[in-house]
Amino acid sequence: MALVVSARAARGAAPRSARRRLAKPLLGLALFAALFALLGWHLDTPSSAAGSAGPSATNPLGQLSRSPADRTPIAGRVEERLAAGSYTYVAVRTDVDLVWAVTIGDAPPPGTRVKVRSMGRRTSFHSRRLDRTFPALVFGLISRAD
Repeated sequence: MALVVSARAARGAAPRSARRRLAKPLLGLALFAALFALLGWHLDTPSSAAGSAGPSATNPLGQLSRSPADRTPIAGRVEERLAAGSYTYVAVRTDVDLVWAVTIGDAPPPGTRVKVRSMGRRTSFHSRRLDRTFPALVFGLISRAD
């Protein structure tokens, strides 16, 4: 009995192998990379303009369409900013026209030069929080262009 207890104690005190210590973090990293790649592939695949009637119909990101033009960042100056809960809608004046974009979190104030990296766009998007319909709305990441 004493031999069994001392063998367990010796096994518990011994350091785990490097391979075993790294297995869990590497598995988590591989899973994260696979999900990130799948999301990138999904955003690069254009969706139908009509959308779907499935579960993605309730998720505004589920019906995004992304054209080759969306791969180029939008640069301009913030003309208007509307806060709506955890989202911020921003009107960006480019050299050509006015583009509405939405991002999660805060956005720079009016007058700031920004760059919008598009994750996709929706047409005729209605914001329930703002009770406003945008003819075209870019979903993306907004950063200062300084």
